[in-house]
Amino acid sequence: MDSVHSTRPAGNMRGGSLEFEIGMPDTLRFEDADKYAAYLKTVAGRLRSELAWKNIQPFLPRDTSKHRALDVGGGTGFLSIHLARMGYEVVLLDGSERMLRLASQDAQACKMTPQISFCHAEASRLRDLFAAESFDVVVCHNLLEYVGDPARAVCDIAHVLRKDGVVSVLVRNRAGEVLKDAVKSADWELATANLTAETVVDNLYGNRTRVFGPADLHELIARAGLEVVSQHGVRVFADYVVQEKLTDAAFSQIFELESTLGARPDFYAIARYIQVIARCASDPSSEVTAP
Repeated sequence: MDSVHSTRPAGNMRGGSLEFEIGMPDTLRFEDADKYAAYLKTVAGRLRSELAWKNIQPFLPRDTSKHRALDVGGGTGFLSIHLARMGYEVVLLDGSERMLRLASQDAQACKMTPQISFCHAEASRLRDLFAAESFDVVVCHNLLEYVGDPARAVCDIAHVLRKDGVVSVLVRNRAGEVLKDAVKSADWELATANLTAETVVDNLYGNRTRVFGPADLHELIARAGLEVVSQHGVRVFADYVVQEKLTDAAFSQIFELESTLGARPDFYAIARYIQVIARCASDPSSEVTAP
């Protein structure tokens, strides 16, 4: 979900939790799942999903027999289906029933239904629903922007991750908002404000959402007792040049250049989204629980 404009912080940060001044549960903001599914078919949506998937693949266990994966806030199931195709037993957890229905339909069309369980629940219930060290792989993409307490969410993810497991986290990047407004909107006052903004407003649902910097994300990962093994920028330049109608060849060229740039630290820092791949820290004493 791409943003239209950014705002100054509209809530209070307490113990890592941003208290949004919005009078509805997080999941009610995403009940129009058809709109989100349509977005995922756009060039921007495809790039975000497919680049993130490519980035995590080298770190996934290849022996998938009896291996379990958890897709937290997995929406319409793009990642769940890809993991299921590899042989993982997947749990797709999402708070939107409509998202889960669409995910189930896609899984049926791909003949992946036997590999995927659909769990209608908020991410805040991870510890209630799953025992410690239940999953070999956990993916959490574009969810921390919306949960009540991102630090707690990452700690809960670490709790259900097996000691030799891998987790992928993708979030909206603050610097990407600065560049977007400076380049696309020519709103230099807003771009300047975005340097310290804690929230933006996305153009798909019109909801307020957090933004993170690389340091913010690394801190959340470290506090949960995890350590980053790889980091990537997702959508470094495509938002500023891409037209929606592209040939397959043009999309492939853009995808490959985006993949190359996203792996470089100098470009990672300005991408629209930032993604980290992490494992349990080698030093267990490094774990710091969320407040």
